[in-house]
Amino acid sequence: MNSHIDTELLLNYSNGNVEPALSLAIALHQKQCKPCRQKIAAIESSYGQNLELSEASRIENNSFERLTADLDKLPTSDNGVSKTSKSLYKKNIDIVDFGEDDTLSYAIAAINRPLFNQLSDFNYDDFEWQKLSSKISSVALELYDPSFKVNLLRFSPHTKIPKHTHLGKEFTYVIKGDFKDHKGKHNAGDFIACDGSDEHKPIVGTSGCVCLAITDAPLHFTGVLGPIFNRYASY
Repeated sequence: MNSHIDTELLLNYSNGNVEPALSLAIALHQKQCKPCRQKIAAIESSYGQNLELSEASRIENNSFERLTADLDKLPTSDNGVSKTSKSLYKKNIDIVDFGEDDTLSYAIAAINRPLFNQLSDFNYDDFEWQKLSSKISSVALELYDPSFKVNLLRFSPHTKIPKHTHLGKEFTYVIKGDFKDHKGKHNAGDFIACDGSDEHKPIVGTSGCVCLAITDAPLHFTGVLGPIFNRYASY
């Protein structure tokens, strides 16, 4: 697994301060990602129910910055916690290994738990796919989240997505297959965050790819054919 969740986003997730769509994607990722589960366990052990991320607390005692710095010392390998990290946290952190079916461990709304289970045990035939092109199909998902638009995207092998940037935020969770872009290769289980500072031209791998895409604004195509794509792009 190459792409992990930003520490600040994990802090907000643990404190219940992320939107339903993001909670779903983070829960799917952490089920597959031991390092991110360890960070979440560290957050919950350190701050418990009293974790506060207000601007005032950040200014007064820098607790947020200190916790972020400490959490970033945890390894990003799926091989477990290093001796250094165990020593760093042994006094106040319990590393929790979540069970495969322990959905109660994931901070997602009860109304979205059936979808979480469906995406965790993914089957193409469970969804009604709409063709966007000869190589791309989509399914719009309803998550009762006014902040984000959520889609399943299915790409045929070797699909090349036109060069684009983002007019807002985009969070991608890879369900099956893989693709590569300017950030590297992204495999099943990876969580990728992009915004207006990212310009990329993703290329899908040999087995195709299925992604959960969460966006709050449309793409903006920037290649030679960008003006044409932007004219017909919808959101």
